[in-house]
Amino acid sequence: MNVDEVKSILLQHLSLDEVYVTLYEDNYQIVAIGHVFYDMNELERHKIIYAPLMKYILNNEIHAISIQAFNPEEWNEKRRLCSISSSC
Repeated sequence: MNVDEVKSILLQHLSLDEVYVTLYEDNYQIVAIGHVFYDMNELERHKIIYAPLMKYILNNEIHAISIQAFNPEEWNEKRRLCSISSSC
């Protein structure tokens, strides 16, 4: 499974504003931004991302996932901080 397929699955099943997917060895790194993440803790956000990918995880098409999920305000703040810091 390639990064475009993972991104497409997430966009088809979730109301997200933006999704970035990269692959490093066998670990998919997902950054998801959406209004759906307001008032959710990190575990709830991860469950939202895992749900449409679960069948691919169970049949070993996806081996490992790293998730960062933000609501739009958090994402804008992260981008602002990254623009003034080299730690991102």
